[in-house]
Amino acid sequence: MLTEEETPLAKERIGIMGGSFNPIHMRHVEMAKAARKEYKLDRVLFLPTGNPPHKKTGLEDAEHRYEMTRLAIFGMEGMEASRMELEREGVIYTVDTLGLMQKKYAGADLYYIIDEDTMIDLPNWRKPEKVFQLCDFIVCCRATDEPKEHPVYKKLRKMGAKLHFLSLPPMDVSSTAIREKLADGQAPEELSPQVMEYIRIMGLYDVPQSPKGGELIYEKLRKALTDKRLVHSLLVAHTARKLAEVSHTDVEQAGLAGLLHDCAKCMPLNEMQEVAKEHRLLVDREVLQSENLLHAYAGAALAESVYGVKDYAVLAAIRCHTTGRIGMLPLDMALYLADKIEPSRRSYPVLEELRRLSYEGRLLEAMRYSLGSTVEYVKKNKGKLHGATLRTAQWLDHIHAEWQKKQSHDI
Repeated sequence: MLTEEETPLAKERIGIMGGSFNPIHMRHVEMAKAARKEYKLDRVLFLPTGNPPHKKTGLEDAEHRYEMTRLAIFGMEGMEASRMELEREGVIYTVDTLGLMQKKYAGADLYYIIDEDTMIDLPNWRKPEKVFQLCDFIVCCRATDEPKEHPVYKKLRKMGAKLHFLSLPPMDVSSTAIREKLADGQAPEELSPQVMEYIRIMGLYDVPQSPKGGELIYEKLRKALTDKRLVHSLLVAHTARKLAEVSHTDVEQAGLAGLLHDCAKCMPLNEMQEVAKEHRLLVDREVLQSENLLHAYAGAALAESVYGVKDYAVLAAIRCHTTGRIGMLPLDMALYLADKIEPSRRSYPVLEELRRLSYEGRLLEAMRYSLGSTVEYVKKNKGKLHGATLRTAQWLDHIHAEWQKKQSHDI
């Protein structure tokens, strides 16, 4: 009988999601999540291919496809993006990748996650018998409930392939169809919001670039922010665009403001204070001593001086996105609300109602609802509200009262 010290460790079970990810879509992620749960995988590695032996036409640069993959799975437990196939020269074959993975993750059991179309093509892979020795396959249905009925299934079993199947219902999601939608000016629902926003920023797949010079802005922003804050910024930009659209506000301005609203957020307080001093920002002592408040003012200064934004309306929206201001314009409100309701926000008591009002284009009502709940929360917890926020809430109440008075007058 083995002692506790001599008990062998259980083998790690690693899932592999390989592909061009051109672009990565939500079905890819859904497959990985299902495979991890159903086959108790310790983790799933996403491997964007670098130079595949097929798929040449319309293939975006490998670095873009890697970044989209990284963004799509950020924060998901047990999901990792790997550069293994990007950093090799020449034509990349799966059999070579699996050999390298066997060496890198010695002793691990490898499970390659594919759809049924790929299963049908397995006999055409380079050295398929060797591939079948190196990994098992987890197959997801795409067009049929019974992939085992396909003639190639028995052939693969005879060749030594170990095939397992996911319980996900069939769904035909095609990257080719997604690219066609993008080129046609659509925002496909199969893409996660952060991936869609990245595509806009970089101008990929014939999507008009927004904002102009977006690749330089993104490069600077990625260095300035944590990954969590970067994804949040992409989601705020995506949401601000939607709110601008439903409220008939400039969508381009909203996207740019959303992208840069937190550009100073990850700076230490003393560095923000240096920005305030250098740019002679007119802020009170309370703002100057608070990272949560000062980052908006410092962010507007950096958006202009570092990121090249000259649009005063965009800078003003960034400046007031934490406290609000009297006389807020629709663009200011779109950014303020987008920051509160973007898709990754954890649920809080007023979130769903705030989203409903916002997406209906009722920005003034949504602002009043949001700030009203903030005022009540702070009062209940005996906290202190910044004067600008209180004045904004009072201004919104005044606007609402005037509107009600006008309505009753008209009746």
